[in-house]
Amino acid sequence: MQDEIYRVGKLSLDIGRHVLSGPRGEVLLAPVPFRIMEKLMRREGVIQSQDAITQAIWSDPDDEPDDPGRVIREKISKLRGLICLIGTDGRGRVEIRNERECGYYVSVRKQG
Repeated sequence: MQDEIYRVGKLSLDIGRHVLSGPRGEVLLAPVPFRIMEKLMRREGVIQSQDAITQAIWSDPDDEPDDPGRVIREKISKLRGLICLIGTDGRGRVEIRNERECGYYVSVRKQG
């Protein structure tokens, strides 16, 4: 059976292997960053609320940390660094964007 792969620009996420890949390499994601990227890349350009991301990461509310929003912000910050590291900068750069008070989304930044 072939693994499902999500692609946004030059970035790809292998669902079966939990691997995020770009032109300069790949990185194996831990469970929480993987679930965040899966949620965002599944629907490119669509804002995912913090509540929706929280539910994707911790399906059981008893497993949630005291401040899930802080954990999500920290993991997204690290994911942004990984995206730059594996080579999705420059023309066609993939970005994790934030819409204040709404949520996060992933998109390709087109540069003229």
